Amino acid sequence: MNLNIKGYLASDLIKIIIFLLSICYLSYGIADREQIFEFWLGTAIAFACYFILINDKHLSVRLIFRTSIFIRFLILFSFPILSDDVYRFIWDGQLLHQGMNPFGYKPSDLVQNPTSWLDMFLFNNMNSPDYYSVYPPVNQLAFYLSAISGKGNLLASIVILRSFILLFDVGNIILIKKLLNHYQKDERLVFLYALNPLVIIEFTGNLHFEAVMIFFTLLFIWMLLKNRWILAAISLALAICSKLLPIIFIPLMIKKVGLKKTIFIGLITGSVCLLLFLPFLHTEKLWMNFRESLNLYYGKFEFNGSFYQLFRAIGWEIYNYNPIAKTSKLLIALTLIGFIITYIKSKNLFEGIFWLIFIYNIFGAIVHPWYILFLVALSPFVKWRFGMVWSLLICLSYYTYSTQPYQESMALVMVEYGLLGVFLIYEAWDSSKTQKLKTTL
Repeated sequence: MNLNIKGYLASDLIKIIIFLLSICYLSYGIADREQIFEFWLGTAIAFACYFILINDKHLSVRLIFRTSIFIRFLILFSFPILSDDVYRFIWDGQLLHQGMNPFGYKPSDLVQNPTSWLDMFLFNNMNSPDYYSVYPPVNQLAFYLSAISGKGNLLASIVILRSFILLFDVGNIILIKKLLNHYQKDERLVFLYALNPLVIIEFTGNLHFEAVMIFFTLLFIWMLLKNRWILAAISLALAICSKLLPIIFIPLMIKKVGLKKTIFIGLITGSVCLLLFLPFLHTEKLWMNFRESLNLYYGKFEFNGSFYQLFRAIGWEIYNYNPIAKTSKLLIALTLIGFIITYIKSKNLFEGIFWLIFIYNIFGAIVHPWYILFLVALSPFVKWRFGMVWSLLICLSYYTYSTQPYQESMALVMVEYGLLGVFLIYEAWDSSKTQKLKTTL
């Protein structure tokens, strides 16, 4: 017989403790991205606990809810090892503290005539020294706050940034729970997101602002449900000013609130975005700098793409070179077709946004692990669970960073997308079979 500790079964506490230890190991116990096998081991244990915990109906909701919040605070002082974006974040913040516009200066230009406030450690570790900043206004606010600690106080800056993102991620958990209650769905579904190891590691751990984008998107949906149109528009604008991606959600509102209200919300959203961007992009040159960096990012880089890798391989066979211009146009066309189908066929905002995010990533040339976590946030509201499975499989992509120089493993990319495809087909088949059974009954 299990011991009962303050109303909780000891066996349940053991599962939670193992889960907490695995997340702590991933956050504090791995020195760098080259320790790929240690990372995979910790990830495997964390996900095993995750799948056990979310499927255990006997666990206390209060206990799991507290656990999901506690683990985020537990890794507050860890160093983000899976991404080097943090160096650029703090660099942009230091520029803002000097009254300089991050969209007006490339780091590589500034270090040619260095001044006392320039942090060469940040410069030497960032991955984008030759590009203007690509981060929208909400991010820049967080960067500004992170640089308050001053030059050389890296951990303090990281803790400030992490506190900013952590608050929004906790907000995500609260909003998902409120939305589940609104739709009279099982509140345990919130743990699909709250306990997901990759969500915890990438957002709170590695400081990715998709957590902020998700928060404002969920807030946008909540405000729509409450018929608070202006606040909904402002929330959507803040989501766009965290990451530009949510701009593709606007056409989904036509089926939800009608064309007139969609135009009304769209105008307010655009106006708020313009007001937030103007302090940074108030001249044509600054806009051109911003666009240049975006074009370089989406036109030059590639990472963990699925169809992109397939088309590139076919291109090499046919042309004996990478026909990236033709490949990019084809992928854009497929993405737009997928978007249009989603706009027409989606039954609600959750389903529509879910499929837009999936289409955007499945046809993308760059699919970082944190890009697909929006699917996990929306999983409690849709019937599909492949987003959760993908959050495990995509951890294979970190193999790239364990090699010097960086080199993707096409075998691992095939394993990731092959298993994802198998699970997606299984879900589609199972859903179709269930629907036929309901129709028959």
